[in-house]
Amino acid sequence: MRKLILPLLVLAVLAYWFGLDQAARTLAHASARGLAVYALLTALVVLGYALRWRLVATALGAAPPLGRLTAARLAGDAVGSLVPSAKLAGEPVRVALVRGGGTSTVQATAGVAIDRLLELFGNLVAVLVYVAVFCAVRGATWTDRTPVGLAAATLLLLVALAALLVRLRGGGRPFAALYGARARALVPRLATWMDGVRHVEDHLARFFHEHPRAFLLGALSSLLIEALTIVQYHALLAAFGIALDLPTLVLVLLGGGLANAAPLPAGLGALEAVQVAVVGAVAGRPDLGFVVGVIVRLHQTLLLVLGLAVLSYRGISLARLRPAAQRAGV
Repeated sequence: MRKLILPLLVLAVLAYWFGLDQAARTLAHASARGLAVYALLTALVVLGYALRWRLVATALGAAPPLGRLTAARLAGDAVGSLVPSAKLAGEPVRVALVRGGGTSTVQATAGVAIDRLLELFGNLVAVLVYVAVFCAVRGATWTDRTPVGLAAATLLLLVALAALLVRLRGGGRPFAALYGARARALVPRLATWMDGVRHVEDHLARFFHEHPRAFLLGALSSLLIEALTIVQYHALLAAFGIALDLPTLVLVLLGGGLANAAPLPAGLGALEAVQVAVVGAVAGRPDLGFVVGVIVRLHQTLLLVLGLAVLSYRGISLARLRPAAQRAGV
């Protein structure tokens, strides 16, 4: 209950300051056709995630049905948004929902890990593109510390990711410290878990060495998904009569991604506050930023409900997932 106090206070302050009238009017005048377009684009984004994951799984020798992958993705994202874990708590859920039926636990884990690496690649490239778009359109220069600092940090992460992938492709063992002799001597009771990590690393190295075409297609699909997400958010806001220029729209996406680092319920209010800051700073309309935050919150709530519905259908209790994730240290 204590965790709800600050988020609810932030929401209450924002609602009091900007009022709910504008948000209510905006939501009431939504376009049915616009919402249909948004729903179609949302389905395409989720399908894109599943198709990329299936591409990776096929290369690893397993090909779970596309429907199962789609459902597992929704469920994993839902758990990742609710459990404090930097979104990683959803990955074991994805593994659990796709293993079996010809897919081993090691194959499922390796597939999820590679899919996440491909998604991280797309995210990092997207941030660089967002910053470039903002600087080009808004006339920012290299003396502007915020965009330059963000671009530099993102580029460093991208280089680190590339180094990891190159090492895996060359047969290196970047995760050996997690299962080597020293680790086994320190915690011998985790020997079985360490064997699993080693086997997963074997699959990762084999994928990047033997399937460069699948990797390139996966990386390209990540970029296409990022581009489609921009169109999706444009359609979402347009359905409610809100038109943002491209620099503002990409900052809305970037701000939303940063705000989502905090899981629910602690993240309540963070998204709305970030959008108030972003739209206020770029467009000079913090009141519009609050409305944008409410609309994006509805979008994320829709995906959360779909993911929780999958968990319920599969008989997975969220109450049991939280302590499990905390014990795992994720």
